[in-house]
Amino acid sequence: MATTTSATDTELFDALRQGKSAALDELFRRHYMDLCRTAVRFVRDEAAAEDIVQEMFTSLWTKRDRLPADTQAVAPYLRRSVRNRSLNFLRDRKRIPVDDGELPDLTADATQQPGLAMERAEAQARITRAIDRLPERCRLVFVMSKVENMSHREISEGLDISVKTVENQMTRAYKFLREWLAVLLLIAFHYLCLI
Repeated sequence: MATTTSATDTELFDALRQGKSAALDELFRRHYMDLCRTAVRFVRDEAAAEDIVQEMFTSLWTKRDRLPADTQAVAPYLRRSVRNRSLNFLRDRKRIPVDDGELPDLTADATQQPGLAMERAEAQARITRAIDRLPERCRLVFVMSKVENMSHREISEGLDISVKTVENQMTRAYKFLREWLAVLLLIAFHYLCLI
C-alpha cells in the first residue's frame, strides 16, 4: 500500500488489521460524515451521533486484530456497526419505545406551510419532515427498513419485537405518510390555483 489516499477501503481495512494507524485515519476521513448521518437517523441527536461514530472507530482500533479478514464491503460493515451502536444507545437510554404512540394530527402543521414549491429538494425535505413526525417506534422501524434496508426479521431481532409488530408499524408509517403528503399536495395545489 503506497499511499492511503489511493488505497481501496478493503486495502485500508486490511492495513488496519495489521496495526497501521494511517489506514484508520483514512477510513475515518472517508466515512465519518456518512456514518454520522446514519447515526442521526436513529438517535436524532447530532452530538450523540458523533460520539457513537467516534466510539465505533476507537473500537475498530482497539479490536483491530479481531476484525474479520477479507472484508470486501467495508462501508456496509461500518454502517452496520454504527447502526448497532445507535440501537444500543437507544436501548441503554430506554429510548426504544415500547408502545405505539399516537399518530400526530395531520392538519395542524400542514395548513401553516403556504407556498409550497414542487421542487425535488423541497419534496425530499417534506418527506423527511413527515418521517420525523411519526411516533418514535414507527419512525425507527421505518428508517431501519427503508433507509438502512434491513429486513423485517433483522428489525425484529434488533428491536426485540415480533415480525408482526414490525409489519404493523410499517403499515402505520405508510398510512401516515400517505395522508401527510396528500395534505401537503392539496395545500400546494390550492396555492398554485390562487396564483
